[in-house]
Amino acid sequence: MRHNSYSLAAFAAASVPGFEPARTVAIPTPQDDVDVAGVISQEGRKVLVTCPRTTAGGVRLEKELSISGSLAQHALSDLVPAVLGSVKLPEGGRAAVTEVHEGAPLLLDLLDRDRALVTSLGKVIARIHRVPAHVVETVGAEAYTAQALREAHRAQLARARELETIPTAVLQRWETLLADDGLWDLRPVVVHGDLSEESLFFHGSRITGVRGWDAARIGDPADDLAWLASALEAEAFDDLFSAYRNALGTPVHPRLLERAHAVGEFAVIDWLLHGIEAEDDVIIEDARGMLRDLESDLSQIAKDQAESAYHSLDVHDGLASAPSPLPSSAASPTGSGSAVSATEGSAPEEPAPEEPDHEESDHGASDLQGSDSEGSTSEDRAGQWDATGGPVRRESPSDDAPEDPRAF
Repeated sequence: MRHNSYSLAAFAAASVPGFEPARTVAIPTPQDDVDVAGVISQEGRKVLVTCPRTTAGGVRLEKELSISGSLAQHALSDLVPAVLGSVKLPEGGRAAVTEVHEGAPLLLDLLDRDRALVTSLGKVIARIHRVPAHVVETVGAEAYTAQALREAHRAQLARARELETIPTAVLQRWETLLADDGLWDLRPVVVHGDLSEESLFFHGSRITGVRGWDAARIGDPADDLAWLASALEAEAFDDLFSAYRNALGTPVHPRLLERAHAVGEFAVIDWLLHGIEAEDDVIIEDARGMLRDLESDLSQIAKDQAESAYHSLDVHDGLASAPSPLPSSAASPTGSGSAVSATEGSAPEEPAPEEPDHEESDHGASDLQGSDSEGSTSEDRAGQWDATGGPVRRESPSDDAPEDPRAF
């Protein structure tokens, strides 16, 4: 059942003693089975009202309230909104009224331009991953082993193969990643599980709040990093990961970044299956396009590696006169300072061997991830993921951040 803004304002008045609504602001949400509104009182106090439309929405809201309530009493009290009250609904379930975070929902473009803000986000993710597991397990959060996490990805891939043709190069890459025991030898931690622009609030250059805790679980820390590794510019993500690693307090898995990129790629599978289940041709074709893009990237990496290997053999065999398959920027330097003229009676000087321009990857196509154990990343990053878990196309950041209708 849909609830209009007047109903949500009434819920706020009934749940919070002394609260007299003056106006409401609709808050967009990626979830289509809940209604959300900001309500402002006569004195200017702001609260957030969330009301489920369906039984499934009510179950998810109850889980979020339980987990966020537990977190608010522990290490994340300054980031998790406190529950101010609730009211039972005639059709079952309840509407909840919570505090409003300082600031506004995050814009990813700001992270690329504000080093302090991206550093703050890295520290916040580390704080989430440091929360003791029992804090969320006792209130209903699922706990997964490392093996169960890998098997879940395998199951999704197997299901996708039954319903859709996966490009051969992409399929081989994903099967290789899932067969790599060292990549999945991880220690599960508390993760938010659904970080997005809508779930993060900021003020100035600081993350001020995190909401949307219904997907929180004991799982793979890469889940909370994958969307950022895909969405941010390389330098911004390097700053974020450095702040995360320093704030974590314990050593990170040596292949965490590699796994984060893999998890980001596996999100294409989830997006494809979501489109198939919803019978949404737009989503299905979008996922197919991303599969084609990934296939093209893998083909280019294989080509670059082959050219690099050929160039290496060409140089070390002394075949300097042979045409180089690499771009001109990778060839031997030319110009007045690099050429040596052969005078009569003297032999031309042998050119010094050049080192190959590219290193061959230990993991073949894993060069696509562009990461190592120290946190370096490539500049080639896939599309970002939106709040529903679906990939979206990244656009160039503008100089002026647009007014965000989600803030009130």
